[in-house]
Amino acid sequence: MLSGKKRNAGKRGSNIISLKAIMLRRELWDGRAMKPFLNGSDTNLSSKLNKKQRFQPCLASMTSNELHIECTAYLSRDEHHSLRMGERATGRVSLLAGLLLVSLLVGFSSAQTANVSLETSLNQPVGQTWYTPDQPMTMSTFFSNSGSATSFDNDPSCDIILNVYDSEGILVHDGSDECRGLSRGIDLFAGETKEMNALIWDMKNEQGSWQPSGFYTVEAFHPSTGLNDSTTVRIQTPVMVPDELEYSVMMTHRTAETSGPMVSIINLNNPTTQSIDVSSAGPCSMEIEIGTTRSIGMACFAGVDLIMPGEQLFIGHILTDALSQENITISTPGGSYQYSFSPQESQAETSSVEAALSINWDGRELMEYTNGEALVLSVDMVSSSQVAQTLQFTTTCKAELWILDDFGEVVFDSRAENPCQDIDLEMELSPNGPLNFALPQWGFFKADGCLVSPGKLTVIVELPQYDLSTSSQIQYADLIPNPCDSQSSLTFTPTITPEGETSLSLSSSFENTQEEHFLRMVNPCTYTLTFIDQNQDVAYQLQTLCDDYSGRKLLLPPGSQNAPFSTVSVAMVQEGMPLLLDGAYTLEIALESSPRAIQTLQFDWPMYSEQSSDEPISNSPVETFELMGTWNGLLTEQGTCWVLNAEGEQYLLSHARNAGQWQPTSEVEGIYIVHIESASPACQTFNAPSVAVLEVQLEQLPEVAEEDTATDAQMDSPGEETIPAPVVAAVSVVVTTSLLSLIFIVAASNESLRIPSTLAGLWFLGLLGKTHETTDGRYQRGRLMGYLTANPGCHFRALMAALDMSNGQITHHLRILENEENVWRKKDGRLVRFYPFTNQLHPNMIEEDLPVPPLSPDPNSLQGKILSLLDEDGQLGGFPTQAELAKRLEKSQQLISHHLRTLQKYGLVERRKMGVKNRYKLTREAIFLLETSVDFSRD
Repeated sequence: MLSGKKRNAGKRGSNIISLKAIMLRRELWDGRAMKPFLNGSDTNLSSKLNKKQRFQPCLASMTSNELHIECTAYLSRDEHHSLRMGERATGRVSLLAGLLLVSLLVGFSSAQTANVSLETSLNQPVGQTWYTPDQPMTMSTFFSNSGSATSFDNDPSCDIILNVYDSEGILVHDGSDECRGLSRGIDLFAGETKEMNALIWDMKNEQGSWQPSGFYTVEAFHPSTGLNDSTTVRIQTPVMVPDELEYSVMMTHRTAETSGPMVSIINLNNPTTQSIDVSSAGPCSMEIEIGTTRSIGMACFAGVDLIMPGEQLFIGHILTDALSQENITISTPGGSYQYSFSPQESQAETSSVEAALSINWDGRELMEYTNGEALVLSVDMVSSSQVAQTLQFTTTCKAELWILDDFGEVVFDSRAENPCQDIDLEMELSPNGPLNFALPQWGFFKADGCLVSPGKLTVIVELPQYDLSTSSQIQYADLIPNPCDSQSSLTFTPTITPEGETSLSLSSSFENTQEEHFLRMVNPCTYTLTFIDQNQDVAYQLQTLCDDYSGRKLLLPPGSQNAPFSTVSVAMVQEGMPLLLDGAYTLEIALESSPRAIQTLQFDWPMYSEQSSDEPISNSPVETFELMGTWNGLLTEQGTCWVLNAEGEQYLLSHARNAGQWQPTSEVEGIYIVHIESASPACQTFNAPSVAVLEVQLEQLPEVAEEDTATDAQMDSPGEETIPAPVVAAVSVVVTTSLLSLIFIVAASNESLRIPSTLAGLWFLGLLGKTHETTDGRYQRGRLMGYLTANPGCHFRALMAALDMSNGQITHHLRILENEENVWRKKDGRLVRFYPFTNQLHPNMIEEDLPVPPLSPDPNSLQGKILSLLDEDGQLGGFPTQAELAKRLEKSQQLISHHLRTLQKYGLVERRKMGVKNRYKLTREAIFLLETSVDFSRD
């Protein structure tokens, strides 16, 4: 009976499989340890027990290092899973245990990685903050477990991989290529940190070439768990600078003395006759080492991809303190160029203070300036100490400003503007806020009164007494050519060639006949092309070759012919529509340089010819030049022949088709751009060069010579017998009289010629010999000095009119006053201005600071008409542009621009940016002038 119960109990026990005290260590749970459990002999039973989720609830709670498995509930629910009495269960039990362990491993691994993190650590390059091939990036990796003990999968063929992304997020290095898909477990105890493999980036791409220099995101990534950690690094890879390019470093100081901060100007030169493309070199930044401190500086090519023949490219500058004696090294990445130098020893005596300087730009964000703007800034002295500091200043030059152009020339110095005076001033520098120092404004004019050339300007601010300095760069752009620049030795020769039926090509060359010359570009576009039809109307205008930048400077060697600009193709058919109708045209080609060079070509459109379609049609340009003088009309059988009397020479007018509606008149004198042309029918009988007028730059009423000079010069000898002269003598007299008349006209129209010629004439006639000094002479010179003191800067003709003196009188008294150093003169264009010699007014003053008498323009002059139009529009709330004024006054924009700048100089007109255009309006002074002048009527 007892045995029967035991058998029945055994039968019931056959439906229950109890697994107790199965103790297995984790070291057996990798892939190789599981293989014996998966090789059971009963494949049917193995497939039936493949549903691992049945055992999940009881396995999830087991966390000890040695697992105690006791799961019987699920086996008793399915009789297909029970073992019959008498069957051998050893292999089947082993298979079942293996399946249970696999299920445990999968659930345990995925559930516990939430507390595991991947951490990285980068090596730090020595003496710099970027990585190079000599100091590559190495990343150490770690797994850190902040929770309870855990285990997870890992691919031992790659462990942790390195992914690299560029600044745009593009994957440039993929470390997953090293993984082979293996699997092995990693166990982490609670709080354990496990060091993994180190990651090294060689900074090369798949082709073995260097990655471009710049910023990259490096990521350590674990493929099995998806854990990652990333950071941003900067690399500098070798850059090969073309051998033809040459770097140069120029060191300059504020003055000839070596005291004060030193500025090192870095330039890149292309001495060849071919353009050099550096776009393939990739990003490149100079490496600068001052002593033991290394930093990354300016771009190697200043952001320019194509360096033109003869171009001198401003790269940047380095500012070093006056007392610095550390060696300075400038190099490109990889060291293809390297330059080292040491600053000269300075003997300057300075005080010390714990502070630094910061330039305050008056709220301006864009460091680009144009003509008409002023540089307004101040400097903040920021303390680096925790306590207040006392500053002692012994001169009024506490904070000073000086500016360099891209040639390293000092174009502005506040010390020259305001000489230092001795003072005794004490100020306190608080750690809670900066101490601000005002700096003088600057209107981008040099000491000689000329505008600076467009390009990069280096601004240096310093506190000399405390050896503190800082610097920055600004960009100055001027789309108007600088009148102080000269290209008299430069010949500009453009050539056009047909390209099929729909386009033409434009090329140009330059010949420099004198010393080396820098051609300065003022516009991003190289050429402005204007097509003028036979009615002298502008048929079309366009700009081309616009891949330039403002301020580009090209060196043209002497005695050579250069072609720095590439040939450009001009499409004459755009969007299926021709730009020009068939016919004859004048093409005006303007080189957007300073000064502006203009050439004209005559051609017929279309230029394409079936008979000579393969032969280029080249047009020879004409040379233009400038003439200044007055016109005289001579009546001939064929009409009126106009003669221009210019500097003692006569030129016949051929035509003025390119000058719009302009017509010559004897009532004005002007400045004209002309070129040699064949004579007109009316002038065929005269033997003189003929010119065509291309542009009228300036016209005004001539200054009429006083009759006093002629009266004084008439020295008739009484009693002389009249002797009849032969015909030859009469002709000689006529010719001589004509030549003298021409010389008289030229001298009368130019004060700088009239004054010395008057002196010479009076000396020749014996009127300025040594005479006895009279009281009247001293009285007249007293009047002259009194008037100049009240009206400094008055010109010669105005003095004559105001003091009611003759030409000879005013010349005589001015010469005496100049010899006594009571008066000095200054040439102002075609005028000569006179100033009293005082401490406040002397010849060494900057032209901008010289006073100019109030302007009283003639209402009938062009300036008077401009003021009247601006006054009329201003009362109606309108502000015209330069082009609108030129159209209404029927004058060229160049002439209107000249007079507007003159009126701006005198403070009568101001220019304002309204929308995208510059518009002009009267100042309060101009309105007051018009209201109080009887010559102007305001209806």
